[in-house]
Parts: sequence; C-alpha cells; structure tokens
Amino acid sequence: MPAIQPARLKQQAAMLAEHFNDPPAFVRSLHHLLDFYAERVRRGGQVGDAPPLLAAYRVRPPVLRQIEQEMAVWCAEDPQGGLALCEALWEQPFLEFRLLATALLGQLPCQQVEEILARVRAWIRPGVEPRLIGAVLEQGLGCLRRQHPAALIRLVEGWLGERDLFYQELGLRLLLTLARDPAHENLPAFFRLIQPLARNSPARLRPDVLDVLETLARRSPKETAYFFRETALLPNSPATPFLIRQLVKAFPEEIEEDLRRFTRQLGDEDRKEKSTKI
Repeated sequence: MPAIQPARLKQQAAMLAEHFNDPPAFVRSLHHLLDFYAERVRRGGQVGDAPPLLAAYRVRPPVLRQIEQEMAVWCAEDPQGGLALCEALWEQPFLEFRLLATALLGQLPCQQVEEILARVRAWIRPGVEPRLIGAVLEQGLGCLRRQHPAALIRLVEGWLGERDLFYQELGLRLLLTLARDPAHENLPAFFRLIQPLARNSPARLRPDVLDVLETLARRSPKETAYFFRETALLPNSPATPFLIRQLVKAFPEEIEEDLRRFTRQLGDEDRKEKSTKI
C-alpha cells in the first residue's frame, strides 16, 4: 500500500469526478484507484473490525473520505446523476463501493425524499453486510433525518409492520436513532410505534425494544412512566412489567420508586387472578 500523499490523492479524486456522468467509466476508474491504495496483506494479529463479508480493497479511511468530499459537490448540483451513480456503485460487490454509494446517497438534496427511501428499501435486505446496514441508516438517511423526520417515521412504521423480524429490527434501530436525537421532539409518535412491542415482543427483539425505551426514559421520564402504566393495564401486555423492571434504574429516584410499587401491584393482582381461577 503506497503512502497517502494528500495533494496527489486530491488530484486523483478530482480526475475520478470527471466521470460523474458516466457511471460505468467511474466504476472502472474507481477500481483502479482503490487497487492503487489497496492493502495487499492483512497482517496476523491485526486488531480491528471483523473481516468483511464482501470483497474489500481495505483502503485506509482518508481515501474514501477524499472521494466522498470531491463527489458531494457533483451530487448537490446534479441529484439525478448522483442517484444513477449511487446505483452503479451499489451494484458492485465490493465493500468500499457500497460504502461510497451510501455516503453519496446522504449527500443528495433532501428534496429527493422518495428516491432516497426507494434506494434504502432496495439496498437493505437480509444477508447484507452488517456494517453496510449501519452505514445506510446513519449516513444514507442523514439528510432526511435532519430535514424530513416524518418520512423516516413512515419508514419505521412500515418496517415494524413487516412480519419478518429482520425488518422489525431495522425499524427499531432507526427509531432508536431518531429517539436519541434531541432535535426530534415527536415523542407521541415514538410511543405509538413502540407500544405494540412494549406489550409483547419476540425475545430476539427485546434488546432493541429496551434500547428505545431506555432512551425515551432518559429523555422524558414522566411521559415514559405514564406510557408504561397505561400500556401495562392494556389487555394482552405480558412483556410490559418485565420491561419496567429492567428499566427502572433509568428513571429519577422518585419515579423509580413509583414504578416499583406499580409493578408490585401488578404482581399482586396477577396472583389474585390466578388463585381465583384455581
């Protein structure tokens, strides 16, 4: 792997950008550029991410960052050309190509809402590289997260409505990203989306459900405590008391004690009901 010389890399990225409107030529040139900077041998005992599932050139991060910076201007000026280039990059079964496609998707003007969402839905499928899924959710949806959160709420709702647990996990991961951002204040929508899984959820989804609810508890403890009480009293809500017990430490002390009393009352009522049936 040759040493990275910033001036030379910048010139190489600028030459690559000249093929912006010719995706096949861009792809060929990018293969040559990444091959130039590729790590040929992965040394034994090297610490880092797990080996990628896709083929990878293993270039150092500054290489992709420089290419992304160079292409961002082009994507902003020609969104349709940027979409075509993103498609061509994603079709390549190489990790760096798909990471670049994801980064450029996030650079497109936010007015391209439906086009961006269509690519995200098409790209994220079972079996896709986990780090690519994370990149799509974080980078690819970055602009929409800032300027069109309502579109992402609809995306979450669609994924959570799928029967496949893979897509429900995606919905929870995206919901967590939105809930962690203090700029997004639509807490009623977050509670509405999480409530079915707070009532009853498969074991596989339970960690993600806990993450979302913990974030909401820390952001808005009173509203989250109210949500828990209301949800626990609904019919067929066996998971809710368990979730409360797991998360009481996330609440301020006075609310924590109140929720502990509430769960004890629920337990007493449940035991009475069972003894009555017997």
